Amino acid sequence: MSTNPYQPTTSAASDPGAAGPPSGSPVWAIARSILGVLVGVVAGGLVVFLIEVPGMRFHPLPPGVTMSDTEALKAHFAKAPFVALLGVGIAWTLGPLAASWVAASIARWAWFGHGMVIAGIFAALDVMNIRSFPHPTWLVLIGVFAPFAMGWLGSALAEWMFTPRRPDPQPYDMRKKNMAC
Repeated sequence: MSTNPYQPTTSAASDPGAAGPPSGSPVWAIARSILGVLVGVVAGGLVVFLIEVPGMRFHPLPPGVTMSDTEALKAHFAKAPFVALLGVGIAWTLGPLAASWVAASIARWAWFGHGMVIAGIFAALDVMNIRSFPHPTWLVLIGVFAPFAMGWLGSALAEWMFTPRRPDPQPYDMRKKNMAC
């Protein structure tokens, strides 16, 4: 290491904005990424569940209908009020937002990548749901596109919250180094 105060350091540890995994073992970075995605999916699923439950109160299943009777469920969801479907759209939007924020916050590197992995998982889950029952067009668009927008937003929010800020450059005082004329 140079003792020259005018020579900038080039180590990754001194540059918090450098790309790549945090200092330490790359195995630990991969473990944090996997853990972040898993915990993020669980957290996002919990958010979706908590938002969709009140919609089931507004429009409960008729007596005698089970979740395995697809024809009865299709008929039931075709008569669903707008408020119940709006809750589903909000859940499909806020779930990926929370999930990508959690995943990127735990991983603490490759923020956008973790957000897009979460977005892909939630978009795939939404498409599976859309294929099983008929949905209005506006809800299909939310289910396909909102996870990617919210994945980006959640990962950007996590990056903004957890990336260390560099202090503003301070003026150099030559008197401290006995360099004044």
